[in-house]
Amino acid sequence: MNRNTKGLTSFEELPAVDPAVESLLGQGQRRQDEARLARAERSRKKKERERAEKRKPNRINLDLPVDLKKRLEQLAKKEGVPISQLVAFLLYEPVHQLESRAISLWGYKTASGCPKFECNLDLKRRADEAARKT
Repeated sequence: MNRNTKGLTSFEELPAVDPAVESLLGQGQRRQDEARLARAERSRKKKERERAEKRKPNRINLDLPVDLKKRLEQLAKKEGVPISQLVAFLLYEPVHQLESRAISLWGYKTASGCPKFECNLDLKRRADEAARKT
């Protein structure tokens, strides 16, 4: 905490609320809000949360280039399928090819400035090459 010129404590620069505390406060607020709902609605929301929890182990977050994300969204809408299923469908063959060494990441790897990863992939180059093939 900072002290101003009069020796008083200044609370202007306090750190943000701890995420764990914020989560607990949010859960408490959610419970209060749900307590006001009809029993059937509370039950529906509880089941919805449970289904979401069951799906968590199968989830991953991906950072995709904006143009690729838009194309996937458009294709999924056109085909009438969830994006996650479309992406899974599209990934089976290249994953198998990479595992069997039919394709390689060689030539696409660049040094990573991040200590977590040794390399990054040159996605722009890959996108340009894929566009030229069509």
